[in-house]
Amino acid sequence: MRLMTKDIIDGILLFIALIIPLLGVFFFSVTDKFVDIKRKRIYILLVFFVISLILQNYIEYYLIEYIVNVNARTFVSVYGYSIRPVILGLFIFLVCPEKKHIPVNILIVINFLIYTTAFYSGLSIGFTEDNHFFGGPLRYTCLIISVILLIYHVVVIVLKFKKEKKNTLLTPITLTLLVIVGIFLDIFAYYNVTHRVDYITIMIVADTVFYYIWLHIQFVYRHEKDLLAQQKIQIALSQIKPHFIYNTLNAIQDIDGMPETAQDAIVDFSKYLRENLDFLTDSNLIPFEKELEHVRKYVNLEKLRFGDKINIIFDINESLFLIPSLSLQMIVENAIKHGITKKYEGGTVKITSFEKDDKYFIIVEDDGVGFDANKVIGENHLGFKNSRERLRHFVNGELVIESEINKGTKVTIVIPKPKGE
Repeated sequence: MRLMTKDIIDGILLFIALIIPLLGVFFFSVTDKFVDIKRKRIYILLVFFVISLILQNYIEYYLIEYIVNVNARTFVSVYGYSIRPVILGLFIFLVCPEKKHIPVNILIVINFLIYTTAFYSGLSIGFTEDNHFFGGPLRYTCLIISVILLIYHVVVIVLKFKKEKKNTLLTPITLTLLVIVGIFLDIFAYYNVTHRVDYITIMIVADTVFYYIWLHIQFVYRHEKDLLAQQKIQIALSQIKPHFIYNTLNAIQDIDGMPETAQDAIVDFSKYLRENLDFLTDSNLIPFEKELEHVRKYVNLEKLRFGDKINIIFDINESLFLIPSLSLQMIVENAIKHGITKKYEGGTVKITSFEKDDKYFIIVEDDGVGFDANKVIGENHLGFKNSRERLRHFVNGELVIESEINKGTKVTIVIPKPKGE
């Protein structure tokens, strides 16, 4: 009686240890704003079937140890062999829900039909009247189909995330290997150890929990990438607002008696507009030299309007590195519009680049009106927020702002060198 009590207590503790993580990720997946509706439904089904597999393991254990009921054990065993491929199939649908995965569905149905033969023949599995298990010629169908599904799962992951970083594939492939380990442990431990929950079930529970965490990270990454892409579009379009176009055209029109100057201005203006539109579809990272050339065109156009009120100094000591498109452009524009042109006499903007140790530095200084750098910089104020986020995301860079009223502003971009450079 004491052993029975201890056995029940151990069973309850193990059940709680397995169920609580599943219920936790189930709750988070339902409330997660990053997970789309289709994946939420798949994950709800996945958690439901995994919990049912745990219950199946428990019921089968007690049917082996304490209750002799061949019909009940046959039903419970058939369910266990049938549901494992279903769970592995849901992992596949969770990774790539946009496809139908017809081969997966066919394998699941074939597996189910083969094990239902246990009710009327010994083709797959069966039990003697004294509750002993025996396997037929197709007893390993579940094992074979599970391995095929795991291989299919890895292929889907590689194809889905082949353009991502290699370490993105590490987690799902490791989780797949855990299931394989569980399968082998069950094969070698089956005849020697009577265990309440199969090893593969424990591995599937772990996979279900960690899979959600991994997928959530991927969803957040893609969501952040979409936001940054929208920011890039907003930044590019902000440079070609109607008032900027009108002011530039008026400045070109006012050029009198200097046709070559007017022609150069028109060329710069057309190139500037074209490059801004190109940045909407260009890669996120561009050579610093290309960004610098774009800035020069912008500065030339602004000098048409403000003349000697704007003075630009370029001190470029290093340019062989990558930078998010329009990052420098935004900072220089702010220095001109909100810095030196606010002063009656105008001022100077100095752009410096250099490398030091394992980092690249870009410094934009102006002697304009300045501002209180301790105040929160809003999304529409000086455009620093978008630039900082894009630098952090794409090059792990940082943006440092120093400013003092009536003395000027200094903006420093720091970009770590890529590993191995």
